[in-house]
Amino acid sequence: MKIGIIDYGAGNILSVYNAIYNLGYNPIIVTESSKIKNFDKLIIPGVGSAFHALNILKEKNFIKELKDLIGSKISILGICIGFQIFSKKLTEDGISKGINLFNADIIPISEPNIFNIGWCKVKLNKEIAAKIKINDTSDFYFCHSYYMKNNSINENNNCFGFAKFKKEIPSLVIKENFMGVQFHPEKSQANGIKFLKFFLGWTP
Repeated sequence: MKIGIIDYGAGNILSVYNAIYNLGYNPIIVTESSKIKNFDKLIIPGVGSAFHALNILKEKNFIKELKDLIGSKISILGICIGFQIFSKKLTEDGISKGINLFNADIIPISEPNIFNIGWCKVKLNKEIAAKIKINDTSDFYFCHSYYMKNNSINENNNCFGFAKFKKEIPSLVIKENFMGVQFHPEKSQANGIKFLKFFLGWTP
């Protein structure tokens, strides 16, 4: 199985790489957008500014290539900002257009802006939790101050897990061949490892 980790200068590359490597795989760091269609699994990490991240992804043509992969046989995992870029609009550090897989906006958790940093309980769909082999209420590590406004993804039954921090934070969404998480599985110890195993075995 060929696993690619997209490096766009704004990701938690080393932690994600090590987590996948420790599961017995040899992931490849991908810096050229034209190569992403050659993988079975793609992971888009995310740490930093959404506005900056999207600018780099657009400059390197990753946005167009990722759009072209929607509906394909390649499974895609977006982590934190790597998940948020699949929304319609992002508002962190300026207005940015996302990939628009989800008709939803990325907005601040609260005003004035506060961060959700640390462990939060994620309430998961029972069927998904059973497949991951964890409890349907399990702890994962978060580090973010923006979130996906959840109305549209709830209405379309794309949300399979949420955390509560000031409000409900969509934390696991699935649509077509894309899976997005607001938490960081690579930093979530045993639960994160089980989640990554689940993703690597997932067939959309």
